[in-house]
Amino acid sequence: MQAFLLERGERMKVFFASYGKVAVGVVVILLGVVAFVQVAQSFAPRTLRVTFFDVGQGDAIFIQTPGGRDMLIDGGPNKNVLEELAREMRYGDKVIDVMVATHGDADHVTGLIPVLEKYQVNHIVTSPIPGASKIFDDLSAHVYEEGADVYVARRGDIIDFGDGVVAHVLYPGAYVSPKTDTNDASVSLLVVYGEHSFLFTGDLTSVYESQVIRDVVPKKVTVYKAGHHGSKSSSGEALLKRIKPEYAVISAGKDNRYGHPAPEALIRLEKHAQEILSTIDYGAISFVSDGRVLEVEKGE
Repeated sequence: MQAFLLERGERMKVFFASYGKVAVGVVVILLGVVAFVQVAQSFAPRTLRVTFFDVGQGDAIFIQTPGGRDMLIDGGPNKNVLEELAREMRYGDKVIDVMVATHGDADHVTGLIPVLEKYQVNHIVTSPIPGASKIFDDLSAHVYEEGADVYVARRGDIIDFGDGVVAHVLYPGAYVSPKTDTNDASVSLLVVYGEHSFLFTGDLTSVYESQVIRDVVPKKVTVYKAGHHGSKSSSGEALLKRIKPEYAVISAGKDNRYGHPAPEALIRLEKHAQEILSTIDYGAISFVSDGRVLEVEKGE
């Protein structure tokens, strides 16, 4: 296996290299330098599948890579995520390779607890400012019991699945502090596969979206998860003008008490996105890519 080097200052890098039907994963952390090798059989078709689960008022996104790796970004406000996972995961698969807790709000992390109870989770990526709450304390206890490797995300980190799919951590960077609101410390990821890219910003507000803009490499983003469930304080004009998404996906609950998606956000999204899809209208929404052609699957 060819070794790789981490650039000075890089906090975390997850690297999955494929060898035929066998995928070998290597994780290196500069803090203490921890390394391990994981071997798993890959049965998945050569497509990337990104599914926005219908979990009500919250976020839960499930990513299946061409090499058979699974990544779950947030878990929604309840255990409904388990039903969604059961529909999407391959029969008998009880392993989630990467779990991302973008920040500590209950509508993002509550569902991660039953996921940890039911599935083996190998790596967990979290915000440096997760927030102080009972639900996050409960999640932390389950993470400790699970024994998964935990990484604090930082701008410049990379998750390379070795099958053409790469997740870039765009945010947070060095500018967050303990005083930063948990929403504005949300882990933001750009997942790239071939000609397609997917941008996830958690509940980041437009004030901090400027930190994301400078690191978005594609001229435009294929799929953008509308920030903070379509809140008026997210999906700002500057970000949308920069990324020009083909699709904007809003993950929110029907008749939610927050009024998401907000009319102000919808006006901006309608101006810059080619198509807006919402879990309120369609339930779970999936995007399937072979790196060149994108297909959309949605309920009616």
